Amino acid sequence: MGSPINNRALFPCQEPPVAMSTWQATVRAAASFVVLMSGENSAKPTQLREGCSSWHYYVTMPMPASTFTIAVGPWTEVKPETCSPSDLAAERSLSPSEADFRCVGVCGHMEYPCRFQNPSATTQEVIPHRVFAPMSLTGACQETLLQLLSPCLSAAHSVLGTHPFSRLDVLIVPANFPSLGMASPHIVFLSQSTLTGGSHLCGTRLCHEIAHAWFGLAIGARDWTEEWLSEGFATHLEDVFWAKAQQLAPHEAQEQQELRASLRWRRLQDESRNSPEQLQVLRPNKEKTGQVSDSGSSVIKHGLNPEKVFMQVHYLKGYFLLRFLARRLGDDTYFSFLRKFVHTFHGQLILSQDFLQMLLENIPEEKRLGLSVESIFRDWLECPGLPQPLQKERQAGAECGLARQVDAEVAKWNRVNRRPRKRKRRGTEEVFEKLLPDQLVLLLEHLLEQKTLNPRTLRSLERTYCLSQQDAEVRHRWCELVVKHKYTTAYKTVEEFLQEDQAMGIYLYGELMVSEDARQQQLARRCFQLTKEQMDRCSAQVVAEMLF
Repeated sequence: MGSPINNRALFPCQEPPVAMSTWQATVRAAASFVVLMSGENSAKPTQLREGCSSWHYYVTMPMPASTFTIAVGPWTEVKPETCSPSDLAAERSLSPSEADFRCVGVCGHMEYPCRFQNPSATTQEVIPHRVFAPMSLTGACQETLLQLLSPCLSAAHSVLGTHPFSRLDVLIVPANFPSLGMASPHIVFLSQSTLTGGSHLCGTRLCHEIAHAWFGLAIGARDWTEEWLSEGFATHLEDVFWAKAQQLAPHEAQEQQELRASLRWRRLQDESRNSPEQLQVLRPNKEKTGQVSDSGSSVIKHGLNPEKVFMQVHYLKGYFLLRFLARRLGDDTYFSFLRKFVHTFHGQLILSQDFLQMLLENIPEEKRLGLSVESIFRDWLECPGLPQPLQKERQAGAECGLARQVDAEVAKWNRVNRRPRKRKRRGTEEVFEKLLPDQLVLLLEHLLEQKTLNPRTLRSLERTYCLSQQDAEVRHRWCELVVKHKYTTAYKTVEEFLQEDQAMGIYLYGELMVSEDARQQQLARRCFQLTKEQMDRCSAQVVAEMLF
């Protein structure tokens, strides 16, 4: 994954995003390897000699060099056990005459075969897609990922319209990959951690990466520091896509989105309290944003700070800004505008003001209510901490029904925790409700705020919700509870998480070290020794600073 350093380790390239180019590549590899790359064509290997194959990929849409990615490994293509008519329709690629549709003078970008002006492409709800994984995970991919791809792609099309890219490969990457997912043109990397514990985490993460096809790739930021234009949009859209993919009724979709907003609010509060202020600003270059030096280079502010890689502030504050604007306009008006914006700016690089100016020009005066590009810069993008409009909104808003249900369950667990060890009388046992994955995350976060939970309560908690079999988000909170309360019985779960879910386990190392418990510190150092050689360099640097 070369994007954090603009792919300088792969090939000589110009750094500023505006230095966009097409590319083609021929890669030779052992015949047992699969080569996947950002490319418009579904490449097939050509045998050069015994034991050696050649793969050729190309793109015709100019993009920044940082978006290019390549993956080589002994993977297996995962195919459905039975092929339905909808699967066959999804596999149909556009013919050469349909694909090579040049929009000379019609779109705002430079000339290339553009899908947004191609009638066949605009109606294609599900683009052709393939899934690759290690042999050991093909079963999990068939059960979960393959079932989700078509509904998620269709949901994205229903919200934003034409898919910017003609096809999609999804690759399940190893445990040492430093995030749950990454999108590049024509290819998405998903962490193996997304495949456990049901479809929820896999579905939401897949929707997030699919959203990047529009925001982050087809429309990119002209300044490296404006990450929120990619991550804020993808975070906001993942909820919308996922609700449509699940075919939720409007009130169910709203409830689930409000619950996720509550979780993200807690995360943003925590990040604002525990990270340097300068890393909390979404537009750190202010009026100099988008400027390029005389030498042609563009500085990546905080780019060498390994801590920044693990921060979510650009995701969260960007998400809340877009949510604020959508609520102000109304969903119908907002998403109608978003389709118009995508149609206008696809194939181009933008700054924050491009989006905000067009938005304000397209909404009635009575709905602006004092909104301006300058006020949004001031309140949301150029200040650290929690934006004032967001604080007011969260204080005024009532909890959603799903969150209130969690509150009731927390009260039950507190009663269980206070109950004496002696045998319970018949009829006094608590009856616990079945909770959604996001509700479980919220429940565990509430329980993390309790000063003490006894081993009996923790054991009952683990059994009630089968916590060791839940998705990685839930298991992460469970590991935090285990560490906080020194629940030694479940230390094996923490060890497994640190080794098998490295994309999420970084801060568990910190929790283990600050406890000042010799056994926990020994556990952390042992896990690091086992994984450090394979660990992502940035992750290894951050963990080493925590441990030593």
